[in-house]
Amino acid sequence: MIFAAVPIKALAAAKTRLAPVLSAAERAALAAELLRSVLQALADSGVISATAVVSPDPAALALARGAGAVGLPEQTGDLNAALEQARGWALAGGAETLLVLLGDLPVLRGADIAALAEIAGDPIREGAVVVIAPDRHGQGTNALLLRPPDAIPFTFGAGSYRRHFQAAAARGAEIMVYRSPGTGFDLDTPEDLAVLQTRFIAAGGPPAVVLAGRRP
Repeated sequence: MIFAAVPIKALAAAKTRLAPVLSAAERAALAAELLRSVLQALADSGVISATAVVSPDPAALALARGAGAVGLPEQTGDLNAALEQARGWALAGGAETLLVLLGDLPVLRGADIAALAEIAGDPIREGAVVVIAPDRHGQGTNALLLRPPDAIPFTFGAGSYRRHFQAAAARGAEIMVYRSPGTGFDLDTPEDLAVLQTRFIAAGGPPAVVLAGRRP
């Protein structure tokens, strides 16, 4: 079974870097719509047994429950600690694999999630598997799939792609890197909005590329 976890901060406090072009109300509405889109992609994939949204925001949790996901009230103000909370939920539910997705991926599609699941589910890979989907700059981690769910610790934040790669290598896990427009493009800045409008408005871009892990 594959469980998914989507962390999200309070909707009203989200996307502050878009303040030059969007009002506070518009940013909160955008954050909610991005979360709905990610949850829809998870549902469309057909491979996820259960999804949890972990957040300190009752509005985000209500949105999650309305979309058929579990709402986990965040108990700390730290992203990685919140994900440990989600990992505990997944392990308690019998998950064999855990997929972490950030909640601001506007061109993510179910096919991306199905592809990530297929990589981890390949019977050739008998040991621990870590699939990392970096952001389009190759710095952060937008999606992280772990089989088993406790394969590596979470080290999300600036530069997390390299840290997750190194953690997986240190534990002897098989590492795969997944790149696609859907997982690579996160929406944070006015420049991102411009890219979304000009390049990804129809969810275009190059096909996904899966690479065996040799180096970050």
